[in-house]
Amino acid sequence: MKDKRPNIIVILSDDWGYGDLGCYGNKTICTPNIDKLASEGSRYENFYVTSPVCSPSRCSFITGHYPARWGIEGHLARFDENEERNIPNWLDPSAPSLPKILNENGYRTAHYGKWHLGGGGGLHGHPDAPTVKSYGYDDTRTWNGNGPTWIGKDQWPHTQYNDDDQIWAANSSELAVDATLDFIEAGGDEPFFINLWIKDPHTPLHPTEEQREPFKDLPEPQQTYYSVLHNADHQLGRLFDAVGEREDSDNTIIIFTSDNGPEMIREDLGTFGSTGGLKGRKRSLYDGGTRVPFIVKWPSSTPKGVVNDSLMSSVDLFPTLLKLSGAKIPHGYIPDGVNVLKQLKGEVLTRSHPMMWQWPFPDPTDDLNWPSLAIRNQDFCLIMNPDLDRVELYRSEGDFSQEKECSSEYPKEVELLKEWALNWSSINPRNS
Repeated sequence: MKDKRPNIIVILSDDWGYGDLGCYGNKTICTPNIDKLASEGSRYENFYVTSPVCSPSRCSFITGHYPARWGIEGHLARFDENEERNIPNWLDPSAPSLPKILNENGYRTAHYGKWHLGGGGGLHGHPDAPTVKSYGYDDTRTWNGNGPTWIGKDQWPHTQYNDDDQIWAANSSELAVDATLDFIEAGGDEPFFINLWIKDPHTPLHPTEEQREPFKDLPEPQQTYYSVLHNADHQLGRLFDAVGEREDSDNTIIIFTSDNGPEMIREDLGTFGSTGGLKGRKRSLYDGGTRVPFIVKWPSSTPKGVVNDSLMSSVDLFPTLLKLSGAKIPHGYIPDGVNVLKQLKGEVLTRSHPMMWQWPFPDPTDDLNWPSLAIRNQDFCLIMNPDLDRVELYRSEGDFSQEKECSSEYPKEVELLKEWALNWSSINPRNS
């Protein structure tokens, strides 16, 4: 008898900005398949990741913890750079792992696409890092991780540094979707959990002439960037269509989101990401760096065509997905997130406790990258840097672009949020 627990697909894009989708207000970018996903499911306007860069954000999707708990507060890079920044070379394999728990509770689990939590070949991934499969997956094929990958468009059984491979870069989303479809079709009665973590639109960007064709009249970097986004949307559309044709489609959850805000606009890189009017970008604790698209389609449970403005975080997925899968939170595990299953089913709820950010690599000379700590509750967002003795306060509602700094109007709120943020920071392994 078919297991009635839901199938789960988590699509994590790479540097896909809040304003990089038609359904989030972009009038130029062509993303019809993801826009359709939003119209057939629910779109969330206040979803945040835990870091403005890749590796720490991804750490939270796996562990349900803020990345500071595991020391991964910046992107994993060369060994010497990691050591200099006091960052480990890989995620501790003893860390809680959502795929591992689901696997132990009867789910078929797979990871296709980017990893970036250790390994990956060349100077940028430690050869001794655990394989991606060891974190609880039945099957993997990845880049920026140790284990099977691709060379060009061909499957490759060993770890490989991919970023220099232009053929792979142009086809990475297609390859990851192909692997996902193969895993789904090979299944039996067990439900499946798949992390589909695509590269696009992270650099390097090398769209083919065919992918560029719809945008050939645009200048750079728009031509390159829109070509990559449109192709990724096309490939994901293949997945959405295939899932929709299955008998268990009504009981399959598809989540689309991003790991952080968009890269800076650079013609030489082909990057032209949009924050949709949010302040800041990648590497910034302003909303443009941490507020990302979040779309959920779950036909049996998620309202169709609804926009939900509940305040939610990527650390919420761990307890939420365990709850709906019937798996128990491990003994002794203290989640940093909350169960948002009711929000996935359409309720708009007040968040019960604040969200936190720590960014230990601020640039005091950068107007958008000076903050090192941030905290947000239902009413306010406090952004600060204790070393600079600088604090800014913004209302959570009614100030989408964080333009109206209001710390002088709410001194009590400033002191309370500042105390919470500093106390939280003081117990992080890096600072304790």
